[in-house]
Amino acid sequence: MNKPPVLLLYGLDEASQPYEVEATTALVEVAVNALHSRGWRVEAVKLVHDLVTPLRRYDPREWIVLNLCEGSPAQDFYYARMARLLDSLDYTYTGSDQHALDQTQFKRQMKHVLTDWAVPTPAWAIYDAPNEVDFKVYPAIVKPASEHCSLGITRQSVVMTLEEARKQVAAVCHEFKGAALIEEFLDSPEYNVSVWGGDASHLGCTGCATVLGISTMTYDAFSDIHDRLCTFEAKWDPESAAYQRIPAICPAPVSAELQAEIERVAIAAYHATGCRDYGRVDMRLRGNQPMALDVNSNCDVSPGSGFANAATAAGMDYAQMLEKIVQFAIQRRDAQATPVTHKRARAQTEHAVLTTAPAAA
Repeated sequence: MNKPPVLLLYGLDEASQPYEVEATTALVEVAVNALHSRGWRVEAVKLVHDLVTPLRRYDPREWIVLNLCEGSPAQDFYYARMARLLDSLDYTYTGSDQHALDQTQFKRQMKHVLTDWAVPTPAWAIYDAPNEVDFKVYPAIVKPASEHCSLGITRQSVVMTLEEARKQVAAVCHEFKGAALIEEFLDSPEYNVSVWGGDASHLGCTGCATVLGISTMTYDAFSDIHDRLCTFEAKWDPESAAYQRIPAICPAPVSAELQAEIERVAIAAYHATGCRDYGRVDMRLRGNQPMALDVNSNCDVSPGSGFANAATAAGMDYAQMLEKIVQFAIQRRDAQATPVTHKRARAQTEHAVLTTAPAAA
């Protein structure tokens, strides 16, 4: 396969949290070095507010974009907004498109999709205010409906009664200025399933996604149900007991039967939400049935992440993993019937629309 130059895009601004700045800066450096080691020419470009001007030097007919933009919907470089812009300018880029990224950012939309596609998922509901809460399945967990990275998840997120649920929904709605998701809490190990490939829209197949690997987090170190989950602290604070006492094991020690069912549910969730190139599906068990909790269409691909650990367990080093993701995008470009054309003349108008339109709800 040919090796076109790679434009690595990432975003940071004054609203980025310190942990985001640190993690993103480290990821960019290691990703550039990894692709260089495989013979790729790479340029990294930081986006802040102006999304168009930094791209003008890079001809979309020549460059492949490694899209590592994250950001919340309130930030200009929010990943779904960035994907829309790249499509409008005819860049070929890694990862899911705007629809899938937006759909999985907002849990109301994602849960509806999983339900409509009959993907097993815990009982759930979305509430905009505590007085609306009438959830009947306990224990339950309350999360912000429009956040990722475990933001807003604490030990108080696990609720045992309707009264506790209403109190936690009130806290979440107040802190995050939006709706809260409440769902049945499954007290089991958690499985993080790394999936890649599967661009049915261009490659003409709906079964080409494959599971790269299954990791598991076990909560045996904690007897209190309120601690048996991956909180924001457990994910981001190395000094916390939760971070230190919740091991991530890859490959997960599961039976052949359970592995097959986990993979089936993960691929079903991945396709239902429109993911492509790479993603992660998080699940727990109700009895022996894997239940999809969340679909991460823009999951962390930094060294040490669950996705990178799955690649290592599959016999790939980090550079090979990242190269494969870039190659998925190249394959998609080469499979398209119509040639790439320039649309830069309308870029300023497109940018104005993107940055002034209200966020999806």
